[in-house]
Amino acid sequence: MSDIFDRAAAREQELRDDALAARERRARAGRAAVAADFCAVCEQPIPEARRRALPGVQTCVECQSDLERELRSKGF
Repeated sequence: MSDIFDRAAAREQELRDDALAARERRARAGRAAVAADFCAVCEQPIPEARRRALPGVQTCVECQSDLERELRSKGF
């Protein structure tokens, strides 16, 4: 049973890593991305106020917090 949870956790991490990598690629390219309607990690809707406040946003508040916490834990 824990195998299923381990695979789910690994997949979630892959999605987060992919979202971070995509965001970094866009930043390096120096172009403003169009804000996503749905979070790139959890696929939940991103509120309009967040999309207006952060042009190019790709993640919801909760996933962005998780991503930033992950980066801090890795020393970034």
